[in-house]
Amino acid sequence: MTDKANTLTAAEARAICERFALQHKVIFDDEGSCGFDRDCVGFRDGDRWVDHNPYDQGSPTYAQIAKLACKAAYPPDDVDAYHKHDCLAVLGRGDDAIIGLAKWVLKLEAAGTVEIVTYTTGATGLQAMFSGLTAKAVVVR
Repeated sequence: MTDKANTLTAAEARAICERFALQHKVIFDDEGSCGFDRDCVGFRDGDRWVDHNPYDQGSPTYAQIAKLACKAAYPPDDVDAYHKHDCLAVLGRGDDAIIGLAKWVLKLEAAGTVEIVTYTTGATGLQAMFSGLTAKAVVVR
């Protein structure tokens, strides 16, 4: 982690998150909720959170994405990431949560070229209704 990441102001952190969202054509949600109404901030594509861990899905496309992923996709140790779904979201609201998300973005960017890619979920039937046929994941090349 860089010294810059450890000294971010709330305004700098918000600017980093907004830039990342604009660059990758996703939504920076600073008033979101994960799981069963847990407050969080993170990145979404429509009504779905962007995934960060392309290792635990059954889809063939996900297996291809996994080859592009790296340890950098995991949140920094001092960031309270949502843990029941590997999405690019930090628990909480306000400045501290946004600063944590910005630290995560800086970690991703320091590791290489960041991309947000689309993958097929492999979901069928009722599960496809809830989780969709495609989703987005962050990878670092």
